[in-house]
Amino acid sequence: MPSSQVIAADHAQVCPGSAAALAEGVHWDPVRQRLFWVDILHPWLYWFEPASQLAGRIALQEPGCWLVGSQGPLFLLGMCRSIGWLDPDTGLVTPLDPALLSSEPAGNRLNDGGADRQGRLWFGTMDNAEQAPTGQLYRLDQRGLYCVDTGYVVSNGPVFSADGRQLFHASSASREIYRFAVSADGDLSDKQCFIRFTAEQGFPDGMALDAAGGLWVAQWQGSGICRFDANGLLTNRVALPVSNVTNLAFGGPDLHQLYITTARVGLTAAQLQQQPLAGQLFRFDPAIPGEVVPQVLLPR
Repeated sequence: MPSSQVIAADHAQVCPGSAAALAEGVHWDPVRQRLFWVDILHPWLYWFEPASQLAGRIALQEPGCWLVGSQGPLFLLGMCRSIGWLDPDTGLVTPLDPALLSSEPAGNRLNDGGADRQGRLWFGTMDNAEQAPTGQLYRLDQRGLYCVDTGYVVSNGPVFSADGRQLFHASSASREIYRFAVSADGDLSDKQCFIRFTAEQGFPDGMALDAAGGLWVAQWQGSGICRFDANGLLTNRVALPVSNVTNLAFGGPDLHQLYITTARVGLTAAQLQQQPLAGQLFRFDPAIPGEVVPQVLLPR
């Protein structure tokens, strides 16, 4: 595979459905065979069914930030400052402990989350004004909630290697993606800057791993997505006709499709005229399928 192979925008297809202001938290549900995502700025749960090409949205009680699957029919939904069990068929949310994040700084909100191979939940917070490094990275398991890293203006990720021994997590404002070693108990060590984006690449946002260990990263203000190999070397870039690319997830029965969320927020009227597809869901078919995403194993 040639280094830094650029794939044209016309190889990424726009999917049916409504545009979101700030689409995030994209999640493939293998049982329903549907893709789900949220709008951080509006209380909508979006869905798309590739087999039928149908799309729609369901009202939520408040905007969501991320979605993580479980072994049952419900998802875990991260909201601004709380977490709950979501029924994606009805939009009904059953909150977890309301005091769970009571120690979070008042100006922070949740931003991105995921599960590890042991079923633990990991999620980050950020300064809603995107100015102060008050964001933190948390681990939630049956033992409780633990802050495991600090100092983020905007946190994104997290995703885990197939063997569960490495965590990738982004500090978007500083354009860095960190790699941690993860112990069997979920302790982090050996924090390293694995990838540093250039100004031309934009800011690293959501991430997903393929079956070969390649790390795909959404490029906020970078007009595309890019793939890095296990050594952190850029191998591919997919250009998109929108500047703000937020997240991505592999989907389809064999995980051969890569779905990509985007945003309209922050664009001027002139930019929106130049980027009419901003906020839409896109699909790209990479050569390598995705890695199966772990599910949360937490009591309801």
